[in-house]
Amino acid sequence: MGILLSAGLFTGCGGQDTDQDTGKNKAGNPADFTSFQTTDIYGNEINQDIFKDYDLTMINVWGTFCGPCVEEMPFLGELQKEYKEKGVNIVGIVVDVQDNNLKVIEKQVKLAKEITETTGADYTHMIVSPEMIDAKLGEIASIPATFFVDSKGNFVGETYIGSREKKDWTAIIEEKLGEE
Repeated sequence: MGILLSAGLFTGCGGQDTDQDTGKNKAGNPADFTSFQTTDIYGNEINQDIFKDYDLTMINVWGTFCGPCVEEMPFLGELQKEYKEKGVNIVGIVVDVQDNNLKVIEKQVKLAKEITETTGADYTHMIVSPEMIDAKLGEIASIPATFFVDSKGNFVGETYIGSREKKDWTAIIEEKLGEE
């Protein structure tokens, strides 16, 4: 947990203010996930195009040390399979596989891979990029945290803090699909 807090990813509960006219936060960075570069835990390069084939993507922010995060991952793996054909994707962001300079810690990546394989959470798990911190992750105070984006990476609705049962996530996803 020291890595997580010292990395500065989860400092302050107030979040960043967003200018509704420009769609940027106070630092002038995009206040969404429409432009970023990162990799998944297997080293594959990923950018905002991960969202383009889906009407809605659920992004679950988690850590290897977080019991509630790991406990809900089997549900998320099931939901990924059930909702993929309905235009919904699920993506994870694992926050404790890097040091303070965002350099990958191989031992932590190995643990993240083991957790995703053991829990059946076989959807994409990204590592943190500076753009993600600026856009959203810098305002998240605790994990698990989950938010949704549209096909372009624009945020849809609120951020959900804490784990949920499968039936609760199902209801949230169905509600979001009904809003479109």
